[in-house]
Amino acid sequence: MKVAVYWNFHKKTFSIQSREKDSYGKVIRHANSVVINSPKFVVRQAGRERVLKEGVKNVHAFVVGSLEWASNELYQLKGGRKIIYNPYKYNSFVIADIKEQATKGVRASMSTYNNHPVMELFE
Repeated sequence: MKVAVYWNFHKKTFSIQSREKDSYGKVIRHANSVVINSPKFVVRQAGRERVLKEGVKNVHAFVVGSLEWASNELYQLKGGRKIIYNPYKYNSFVIADIKEQATKGVRASMSTYNNHPVMELFE
């Protein structure tokens, strides 16, 4: 199933939206751990610009791909490269240690740690 995943800062968990034709855009689930195959990292620049202008967060950054696994059990794949996104510092998702743009990979792991998102990319 094709989905878009984003960090829901109100609920402190990940929201999973359908990208299937019959339910496109509908949040189908919330989960503390998500694994996506063939992830693409998408930032809607208009939404980012609105955050910068108004100082109010909005949903504008997603990991899009094929849902492999989602659960409220804490689970994290090991050995990936940490990915971060901060609209005040970057215009895209970046690989944390080298600050280069992350665009896609083989798999992405997203988990919740101390009410914050932790994302890893496997290339």
